[in-house]
Amino acid sequence: MTQTIKSSNLGYPRIGEKREWKRSLEKYWAGKVTTAELLAETTALRLSYLEKQQASGVSLIPVGDFSLYDHVLDTSVMFGVFPKRFDVTPETATSVDTYFNIARGTQDAIASEMTKWFNTNYHYIVPELEGVQPYLVENRPLKYYKEAKSELGIEGKPVILGPITFLRLGKEYTEEDVETTCSCGGCGTTINTIEKDGFKALLAAFLPLYIQIVEELVAEGVQYIQFDEPILTTDFAKADFHYFEEVYSALKAVAPETKLILQTYFDTVPLYYDIITLPVDAIGLDFVNDYGESLKHLQIVGFPQE
Repeated sequence: MTQTIKSSNLGYPRIGEKREWKRSLEKYWAGKVTTAELLAETTALRLSYLEKQQASGVSLIPVGDFSLYDHVLDTSVMFGVFPKRFDVTPETATSVDTYFNIARGTQDAIASEMTKWFNTNYHYIVPELEGVQPYLVENRPLKYYKEAKSELGIEGKPVILGPITFLRLGKEYTEEDVETTCSCGGCGTTINTIEKDGFKALLAAFLPLYIQIVEELVAEGVQYIQFDEPILTTDFAKADFHYFEEVYSALKAVAPETKLILQTYFDTVPLYYDIITLPVDAIGLDFVNDYGESLKHLQIVGFPQE
């Protein structure tokens, strides 16, 4: 019996072989190119990355992983998570100026906080979740799936920051905010404290939007969807795993024929025995930064059935 091996790329580095992405941003911020020119340059870069993966024979090519600045900020903007001080309206919600104002600030409004993304030197823009009433501004994964298909004939794999990681790394601003640090072994990631009742309410508000995104992707014929949940490598998951069961049961219910990939990285997953029971079709584990623990899990338990 012949078995086919599929290769699934988690995401493609956005900076470019010669730092083209960074130079495009710097030119835009310096006023040397227009918004239209910036978008044209970054679109050409994004498509070139897809072409390289296509030429290399990658089976599942990620789409929606490219960002103008930060993938967490992309997720915030997609769900209408705009700090009130920027006075964002429905007309300006998708504006490039709005996007960069949140990241870099203006004369009248300070930029959103940045903090370390797990065990990397990358810093993400912390979502400000206090009083948020999320709505789907734009189905970003669907947009880039359609782009890859129409421009290059690629049946891409949309990549989405999972709801639990997104919300857990966000922040509700109060007078008595308390920050904790991940105890995974030294990555130093700041995990902002959101009381459990508050987290439950936030998840209840955001999950229907994630479901809507998945439903629209399924309707378009998407075959694979990747959800990034690196929070599964932290201690947060131990006491609150039922949230993952709730979320991925709901997402699978609206995508029974679509393959859902639950992707982790940056460390081992302490709850391997629980994760393999989730209603997903593939699980991504880190075999580089996991201190050998992921291989041990497989040696003891083996691969999940199916």
